[in-house]
Amino acid sequence: MARIAILTNFREFSPSYSLTGIVLDQVRMLSEHGHDVSVAVNENYHGEPFDSILLRRIIPDYEQINYRSVADLTDEYRDIIVRTAAILIKELTDIDYVFTHDFVFTGWNLLMGLACQLTSKQIPDLRWLHWVHSVPSGSRDWWNIHNFPQGHRLIYPNETNRLRVAEQFRGTIDHVRVIPHIRDLRTYFDFSFETCEFIKEHPAVMQADIVQVYPAATDRFIAKKPHVVIEIFARLKEMGHTVCLVLANQHADTVERREDLQRYMDLGAEHGLVIGKDLIATSLWNPPKHENGISKQMTRELSQCANLFIYPTREESFGLVLPEASLSGGCLCVLNQSLSMMQEISGSNAISFPFGSFENKYDPPRLDEFYTGIANVISERMDQNESIKTRTFMRQKYNYDRLYKRYYAPIMAESRTWQ
Repeated sequence: MARIAILTNFREFSPSYSLTGIVLDQVRMLSEHGHDVSVAVNENYHGEPFDSILLRRIIPDYEQINYRSVADLTDEYRDIIVRTAAILIKELTDIDYVFTHDFVFTGWNLLMGLACQLTSKQIPDLRWLHWVHSVPSGSRDWWNIHNFPQGHRLIYPNETNRLRVAEQFRGTIDHVRVIPHIRDLRTYFDFSFETCEFIKEHPAVMQADIVQVYPAATDRFIAKKPHVVIEIFARLKEMGHTVCLVLANQHADTVERREDLQRYMDLGAEHGLVIGKDLIATSLWNPPKHENGISKQMTRELSQCANLFIYPTREESFGLVLPEASLSGGCLCVLNQSLSMMQEISGSNAISFPFGSFENKYDPPRLDEFYTGIANVISERMDQNESIKTRTFMRQKYNYDRLYKRYYAPIMAESRTWQ
């Protein structure tokens, strides 16, 4: 895979500086997708070392000035530009792509931007992606994309201001590529390594339109009625939604319980759910390690990806998984109308259907129509709930796997054709 250098002038990775988070997200995304990534930092970098990041302390330290014009540069600072370029030429000879952040934009980084120009002339095959992190206003004499060879493009995080950026840098819209910033649940909420590995193997948890995590002991499946959830998810898929139902099941450590689980997996397959993608049982992940359940942390983190919680349980005194699911994911809750205490526990704030219970038996005359009708209501309610729609949009659009496949990989591949 490609060798990528991210150029910064950081002296530390301060959590109060949003740009450091952007860089860390890029490093993780690129590393996850097999690239060899290094980050250039100030020679006097005093922040923490990162085991997973190759830090190159190569950027000369100097007193930064917010320049207004190239004409303001002193001879001393012009020497720093030349010295920096010499360092970059040496350090970047084995690199395929360079990412910079505000190097070509701000007066504070003027020296770095000019050093990149000199470097590029000596390494013509290198491809450069220059992030601009604010809407350019006013005018600066170094804002000229034509000062750079053809292997350079500006990167901006939204399409709305793309033409404005191009014009401010005296170029055309072709000189600017749009790449949204990463805001991934895994990094924003510091998901555990185990949860991240699970999502890597089951990407639908992050990418599906409708996601539910249903914690339930395998020996309690009859009471918890996951078959109802499976039936409804199958109808939601038939309607055109991509779906992912994760059964976070415990106590699947005997032949009898594994056979019980298999009957539910077979039911899902019969109704068109793809096992391991649309329908997942955590006890089947890396067996036998998780046959008795996944950790509370992992359950919570997976639930943070969910936007739906169907809870057809036939008997319950409180049902802790209901507030847990709601608190974790802010999801649409669909409860059992036949179990009267559900209204109390939910504060009557959820939609309900008569799934039948120990106190109120209910057998729909046309079961298929019953499940289809519920799926239709769920789909409409989710589509009318701006909070759920926005959260789902953010989960799907700004996770680093999608951004890599949709933006980073294509742009890096296309850059080889820039003339």
